[in-house]
Amino acid sequence: MLTNPRNPWQVRIPGWVKMCLLAPLIGGLAYTLVFFGSSPVATEPPPPEFGTTVRVPDIDAKIVARAQDATREQRLLIEPEPLRHLLEQAIDVTPPVALALGMPGEPIPVAEVRDRRDELRGRWLWYRGELEDLTGPGEGHPIKGYSIYEATVRLPNGEHAIGEFSLPPPADVRRGGIVRIQGFLMKLRDKNYPFDVHEAPWLVGREIQLDYLQWGPVTELDTGLLAEVDDTDLFPGSKIWQDVEEDQTTPLWHLAAYARDTAAEKTLEDWRQYPVLNAAEIHPKLKEREIAPGTPMRVLGTLMKRRSIAAPPNPAGVEYWTEAYIQSQDYAGVIVPVWVPKRLADMPLRTDLEVRGYYYRRYAYESIDGVKRWAPLFIAADLDRYDLHTGETMTAIGFIVAPAFLAM
Repeated sequence: MLTNPRNPWQVRIPGWVKMCLLAPLIGGLAYTLVFFGSSPVATEPPPPEFGTTVRVPDIDAKIVARAQDATREQRLLIEPEPLRHLLEQAIDVTPPVALALGMPGEPIPVAEVRDRRDELRGRWLWYRGELEDLTGPGEGHPIKGYSIYEATVRLPNGEHAIGEFSLPPPADVRRGGIVRIQGFLMKLRDKNYPFDVHEAPWLVGREIQLDYLQWGPVTELDTGLLAEVDDTDLFPGSKIWQDVEEDQTTPLWHLAAYARDTAAEKTLEDWRQYPVLNAAEIHPKLKEREIAPGTPMRVLGTLMKRRSIAAPPNPAGVEYWTEAYIQSQDYAGVIVPVWVPKRLADMPLRTDLEVRGYYYRRYAYESIDGVKRWAPLFIAADLDRYDLHTGETMTAIGFIVAPAFLAM
């Protein structure tokens, strides 16, 4: 005869009661898996940035090491072989290549370069200062069709740096103006003419660039300046088609500096008082140009692409730009561009974002199927992850699931 295996102290629980107890547990687990199991915070290395495959120059350390600077006699001497080698390697160093070479965000102090000369020899460095002397074109360039130019720059602290480069200086680069030189550190250099220079870093690069005196913090928005932004023309080649490298103008610098310098003044709660970019209400106003540049707005979406570049010279102190492309479901799934005045090379793709930005202008592009389209372009201090308030949510789930689990 079969016996009941249930012990006398055990209570028989009806099936429907078991299902009622299981339901909260299953629901909580399902919620956790769906909403938190696929977190955008990746533990593996982030995907590579698009459009950033560059060829880094191959510097021959043995050749560069032939440049000697231990004594004044050596610093007065110009070794032709290392100079030609570095001129040849520097000719193709554009801003993306300079970024890949590890160009520092700030100039390395001259005293530090003197102490670390052997370690830094062959590194890509840069300096900003007043142009005191400019010579060239000169002969002896290793590449046919190019000449050698030399600039002596007085730095803000009174020190000097010397730049050797291959491209003719721009017309607006003049003695007494603010310029930027950058290039591979060859050695420390002394000069006797037209004035004495002692132990100056000697950089061998591609070009000399016009630079600017740096602004202070930008805490007030100049709406009159932003009103100069003209994106009415849709034909290819007009401003509406320019990317961040081409659109290096005062309105962009001003808005980026304002977004960066006032970012700490507004909390997330403050930003959530501003509207979210959407297709139903915001797009018609953008189309009719009823929203002014500098208008604060939030962009909700997923990071699809990004790239960072070394910034051209500017008075806002922006050293890097990141172009981010965010797919916004609120904006009918359209890809929305956002420019950030900092480097964001480690932001994982597919990250859900709540960008706190300022409308800048319309941005035109050609879709995969060859159709010309435009989307609103925003400037933001950073790319902020979308905050789901997971701490409060998981605590609430815990109060439901824990008793049910104990009851089971």
